[in-house]
This record gives sequence, C-alpha cells and structure tokens, in this order.
Amino acid sequence: MSTVRYPLQLGDIARADFRTSLPADHENSRFQREWGFAFRYQPARLAISASLSDPTPPSMAIEAYGKPIKGDTLFGQDESDLAAWIALIIEHSGEDNLSRREFQDLVAQHWARGLNMLEIQLSNVENGIVGVVENLLATHP
Repeated sequence: MSTVRYPLQLGDIARADFRTSLPADHENSRFQREWGFAFRYQPARLAISASLSDPTPPSMAIEAYGKPIKGDTLFGQDESDLAAWIALIIEHSGEDNLSRREFQDLVAQHWARGLNMLEIQLSNVENGIVGVVENLLATHP
C-alpha cells in the first residue's frame, strides 16, 4: 500500500513546530543573550541562513528536543517571507517532494549546523556578531 504525499502548504509550515537539538537550542539561547537579540527566532534565522550558504547538505542526524518555535514565528508571518524560506530550504535539499516531517528535520539540521558555523566564525573574526554578519554578507551576497 503506497502512502499519498501531499505537497507542502504554507499554512502547514506556519502552524508547525520547529526544533533543533537540545545542545543547539542551548547555543541558540546563549547567542540570543550574548548578541542582545530580543527573540529566539533571531539567532535561529541567522544560523539557518549561514547553513544555507554552504552548498553541501547538512549531514548530522538531529534529535530535535529543543524548545519549539512556530513556523510563522521562525520564518515570518508574511506569506512571501514564509514562501521564500521554504523555497530556499527545499531548493538547497535538491528534493522536490518533501513531507512536512522531512522539512522539519531539514530545518533542525540547518539550524544546528548553522549555529556551529557561527560559533566557528565568531572565533575567527573581530567585532563579534557584527563581524560575522559582515563576513557572511561579503562572502555570500
């Protein structure tokens, strides 16, 4: 018996919970405090963006036990923002028929890998987060 797969819908992603690994979630909270971000989604978005700048797929399996962020909070409530994030993540994956669970897993993997990438970049640049963002913008316009 085959399973019917429905295409991802914006509303499904907007209402879904997104989590990363517990260690990555702790890093996300640390970055939020250290960088003075008001919301948890801010370092998460930066981390996902950093991971998407690497053309290779994230390779780590994630046990996503961190605190959840709703899709419309993580990616934005504006439909065009939400659609852009979905398109970037799907395009990066090279898959054209992801389930919601597979999409959530990809986000968890990008989020964790991106936090790791940001940590490495922080140790190699001056000016803290400002230097990291400037470096990301300069190398990946």
